[in-house]
Amino acid sequence: MELNDRVVLITGASMGIGAATALAFAEHPVRLALLARSEQRLQTLAAELNARPGVTALPLAADVSDRESVARAVGRTQEAWGAIDILVNNAGVGMSSPIGEIDLILARQLFDINYWGAIHVTEAVLPDMRARRDGLIINISSIIGRRAMPGSGVYCSSKFALNALSESMRVELRPHNIRVVSFYPGVTESEFSRNLLTGGSSVHGQGRMRPTPAAKVGQAIVRAASREPRDAYATLFDRFFVFSAAVAPWLMDWMLAKFYGKRTREN
Repeated sequence: MELNDRVVLITGASMGIGAATALAFAEHPVRLALLARSEQRLQTLAAELNARPGVTALPLAADVSDRESVARAVGRTQEAWGAIDILVNNAGVGMSSPIGEIDLILARQLFDINYWGAIHVTEAVLPDMRARRDGLIINISSIIGRRAMPGSGVYCSSKFALNALSESMRVELRPHNIRVVSFYPGVTESEFSRNLLTGGSSVHGQGRMRPTPAAKVGQAIVRAASREPRDAYATLFDRFFVFSAAVAPWLMDWMLAKFYGKRTREN
């Protein structure tokens, strides 16, 4: 897709990967609809983006888990600019908890954001995309949505579910010329791990891994928007992690069991 003059809706845009993706798209003359719950952060980011030549940003305070809130935000974008060309379903929250200690209320809240949130936003933009027979949807999953990590079963499950949704959408929407990209970031330098629903540090030990700068992940998402691959990764390591898990799942089980056991003893 040619990115110039496109309308891009990014969820979870107030921080982390979402904000970095907005800044990366702003290297082109685009119109950016920034959706997140934090209105103050959105206003700050929008002011920075609007100062760039050829870029217009619209802050949209909304909660992706609230279907009506999403519909209003999408409606405001369409009233302002007409069509939405690219949707980046990025909004997400983490959760770190062994399976036997899961807080079910928090687990359902996580699925409301990570899975149902993507459905709500997609549902809102699809009628116009179908009518125009054009559109691109990028669903931000995770490498641990391809290979689950111990201690993060609920979060991983939400991303596995998002992957299944992407696969179904990709085939269903092809006759309407709506393309679907699944993007799999690894550990990213952001506030994500500090905002877990459980409120603690991740038990699977992602803090021990060298994080990828959010800016690099955002740039990779913009490349994916331009090239439209079926699956996309931020780094070669992320791609290798998923490949290794698929080729030798038993070896990955053994390695993760040792790693998780060590982290559990340390905590």
